[in-house]
Amino acid sequence: MYKFLKTNNLQIIRFLISGVIASTINYLVYLSFYSFFKNIIFASVCGYLIGLLVSFIFAKIWVFQKKSKLPIVKSFSLFCLIYFLGGIEMTLIIIFLNNLFINYKIAWIFGVCIAALNNYLGSKYFSFR
Repeated sequence: MYKFLKTNNLQIIRFLISGVIASTINYLVYLSFYSFFKNIIFASVCGYLIGLLVSFIFAKIWVFQKKSKLPIVKSFSLFCLIYFLGGIEMTLIIIFLNNLFINYKIAWIFGVCIAALNNYLGSKYFSFR
């Protein structure tokens, strides 16, 4: 594990930074769309989709530096699948740990960590291989 972290530390840092940027953009789009349309579902979906697109662009250009040999459509499809599975994992972990500890904040932190690990490894070994 130490060898993996040492070998990939710059890539992991870039992944985390790009995740914060994409999440911030997701949130800003969500706020903007909600304030304009007053529809929380529409605003959530738009924010998530824009955040996902920003995350993919950062991953392709900056995090994994165009190392993918896959066509962009296939790479993006795998990326979306990986992030969808990460979202399901996060939700299930949050529900399970919240029921176990009755603390939604701790449950969320663990859920985010597992989803981020899923998203990083999935992107590295499938979407941008």
